Amino acid sequence: MLFWLVKLKKYLLISLLVLLLNYSNIQAVFQWEGKHPIDPKGFTIMSYNVRLFNAYHWIKRKGVDVDISNYIKDQHPDILLLQEYKTDKKTDFSQYKFKNIVQKGKKRKAGLAIYSKFKIIDKGNFNYKDTYNNAIWADVLIGNDTVRIYNVHLQSYKIIKPENLVEEDKAEVSKKMQKVFEIQAKQAKIVQSQIEKISYPVIVGGDFNNTAFSAPYHILKDGKNDAFVEADSGFGTTWQYKKLPLRIDFILPDKKFEVVQFETLNYIEYSDHFPIKAMLRLKERH
Repeated sequence: MLFWLVKLKKYLLISLLVLLLNYSNIQAVFQWEGKHPIDPKGFTIMSYNVRLFNAYHWIKRKGVDVDISNYIKDQHPDILLLQEYKTDKKTDFSQYKFKNIVQKGKKRKAGLAIYSKFKIIDKGNFNYKDTYNNAIWADVLIGNDTVRIYNVHLQSYKIIKPENLVEEDKAEVSKKMQKVFEIQAKQAKIVQSQIEKISYPVIVGGDFNNTAFSAPYHILKDGKNDAFVEADSGFGTTWQYKKLPLRIDFILPDKKFEVVQFETLNYIEYSDHFPIKAMLRLKERH
């Protein structure tokens, strides 16, 4: 009996050591306790892959585009980042005076949008070649401070039905994913190289199509905080594959910001992604 107790303690110690050594990895997918204060000096930013407002009727009911529009109104973020955006006559974002919208494609126009209640004083995009994916940016004036906002949608896998992954040839899937990873890393480096030339505060948000363990995530996170890690709780799932809690949508403010609050809005009725929302506040300069 004593032998088994000693052996059990040994395994418990080993397990505890493994958990401690991998704590940063655990933080990337799960948070024990979030922060939920309201800061009158803070502003909110929301990121949401709206899946073309259900243009191809993946969700078998009408009015999803209007529902998304109304849902965003209820959330009323100060800055809104939308991926897989398309112009839709039924959606209403008139609460935002300023915007940067960039769409690509000849037959199916789609892309990215930044909507802002703050004045946009400059804007642009990266226009990645040979892909619908892109990254756009806007310089917004918050009080007396200029803040650069990036909305990023890294290379997609172009999987129509994720469940088909298990039926495809494993070698082909692996080869395809490796190619996508390489493209994503190149796209992330293009954005990060511009960020490194900017002296004012930066926020990167969007759909990275990859997890917090990936190279593109770590490239874009350089010099920044992950708002989920700073202030949320739970798994932070933003996209599900066979009930796996995958977090592939991010808000990454640089260290000039305090993350006051973060929420993964677990509402998947309108898209295949969950929206995410953060309250940020610029730290006071000393």
